[in-house]
Amino acid sequence: MEKRFRVRGEVYLLLSGFFFGLQPCLAKIIYAHGGNAYGLLFLRFLISGTVFTVISMFLGTGMRLKRQELISILILSVPETVMCILLFLSYSYISSGLASTLHFSYPAAVILLEILIFRRKISKIKLLCLLFCAAGIAVFYHPDGNINIFGMVIALASGVGYAIYIIILTHGKSSRIPVVKMSAWLSLLVATEIAIVMLVLGKFRFDMDVTAWGTGIFMAAVVSTSALCAFQVGAPMCGAQSAALLSTIEPVSSILLGVIFLGESMNIRIFIGICLILFSIVIQIKEKK
Repeated sequence: MEKRFRVRGEVYLLLSGFFFGLQPCLAKIIYAHGGNAYGLLFLRFLISGTVFTVISMFLGTGMRLKRQELISILILSVPETVMCILLFLSYSYISSGLASTLHFSYPAAVILLEILIFRRKISKIKLLCLLFCAAGIAVFYHPDGNINIFGMVIALASGVGYAIYIIILTHGKSSRIPVVKMSAWLSLLVATEIAIVMLVLGKFRFDMDVTAWGTGIFMAAVVSTSALCAFQVGAPMCGAQSAALLSTIEPVSSILLGVIFLGESMNIRIFIGICLILFSIVIQIKEKK
């Protein structure tokens, strides 16, 4: 029973990584038609929150929360907001390849935080998976001479922010709330926090054409909603370390989808990186408790 429960969690996490991997491809289309990072993030969470709210009302779970539940989700929303803003902001200072490489340091950050905070030990299998993941992500990076210390720091900080989000999700009380209701509140809170940042920075504007609006709505209502819901279900079922390691399928799916739909190039370096990450995921799934 425990094994079956864990396998279900792994499937949810892999599906989540696949859907999250769709987002960079769709984001490129939106950026090419007048969109920007802040507006895209705001629409993504606002529309996802609205969809989750409708589903929650349809299922009869409603949207009412206890005070402690609201506080738990509010605490969870802060690192999610910080992570998203820092990652997208880092693209303005360094290449997206380097930014993604630094951001995907979060599996190591999750393991380190669990060791420091919860005295959780890491198995030899997970350590091996971590090494393969790190090697695979590092292979994806191709130096282009655009090195900026500030950009590198905030990209790395976005990975730490996501690690904190995973730790809070898997160890906090928010995982006890029905997943659709929790996802609705989380998305709406993140959208509100991003809107506040946009207003403070004077970036609350949308200059997108019809293509960008249509792609953005599809990305938020279908892709992001599916990805977030799958992750919220799968992470508590597998634990923080497994959730972080299995989520590294995201850059693999993003690269493969870019090759298929956007005509991006595939070379031996990228192929080796994909193989390393897929190998680490296979090892992780085969691990027995």
